[in-house]
Amino acid sequence: MYTQPAVDRKEPTARTSAAPPHESALIAEPTPEDLDAGVLEERRVPKVVPRVEALTTDELRTEAPPRQRYPVRLRRALAELWRSRELVVSLVERDLRVRYKQAVLGVFWAVLAPILTMVLFTIVFGRIARLVPAGVPGPVFFYSVLVPWSLFQSATSFATNSIIANAPIIRKVYCPREVFPIAGLFSSFADFLVSAVILLGFLLAFEFWPTWTWLSVVPLLAVELMLLGAITLLFSGAVAYFRDMRYLTPSFLQVLLFLSPIAYPLERVERVLGDSPLADLYPYLNPLVPVMDGFRRAFVYGEWPMWGPLGVAAVVSAVL
Repeated sequence: MYTQPAVDRKEPTARTSAAPPHESALIAEPTPEDLDAGVLEERRVPKVVPRVEALTTDELRTEAPPRQRYPVRLRRALAELWRSRELVVSLVERDLRVRYKQAVLGVFWAVLAPILTMVLFTIVFGRIARLVPAGVPGPVFFYSVLVPWSLFQSATSFATNSIIANAPIIRKVYCPREVFPIAGLFSSFADFLVSAVILLGFLLAFEFWPTWTWLSVVPLLAVELMLLGAITLLFSGAVAYFRDMRYLTPSFLQVLLFLSPIAYPLERVERVLGDSPLADLYPYLNPLVPVMDGFRRAFVYGEWPMWGPLGVAAVVSAVL
């Protein structure tokens, strides 16, 4: 009968080298007997967490780092905006869906707001104050200007809070900050297109037929969009640092509404100012004056806009 020869097992000898300082704080490795018994090998985990001494007040750095300026090249900024054009389209689509979500009338609220304002202006400034020129229907007189004004008002209101409203996206993903106010501007422009269709119906219903002066709507819209782009970028950036701008914006729009020839004709202002130098400077001091008056001249009076003040408004918008 075959028998397995005995194996001479040597006892483990003591370590001759000095153990590291943390060796005693580690879990002992399993012996061969523990492995034969089916005990799993455990990780060598320290039993004691090493302590770190806290820094004193003198050792802490209390001086603020020097301020650094990061100049932005116009060409580079425009290139980044062009690469982010798909993001702008997605943001515009999201804004339109969220704005009219669970609304019974939906997108028709973009038409209802200027129509209600037109009815109010027709009663107060047309019937009571009698500011509408003779022979001009009140609804056409006011609605021809309220449509571009609604674009200016809604774009300024929505784009001012765009950076704060999209702060979670800004903290997680890098993208040009300008895409958010620009998306708010284009979402308001979509509402403007719907109101423009209603305006066309008003003009045809009151027998205001198309003329060559209607072509001036293109430069008028271009100047207004340039001015809106400058204001929205300025206001949205200011709100990020000064939250008070959120409360100043509605008051600013209300004051601008009555400083522009919307509820009254421009001729009434010139008649009141008379020979004052302010009468000639009035169209140049407010960039919205030649824009709003230009829409009324083109649609109601069949005249071309005042090109001089409109050119100054375009230059001011481009500089801003």
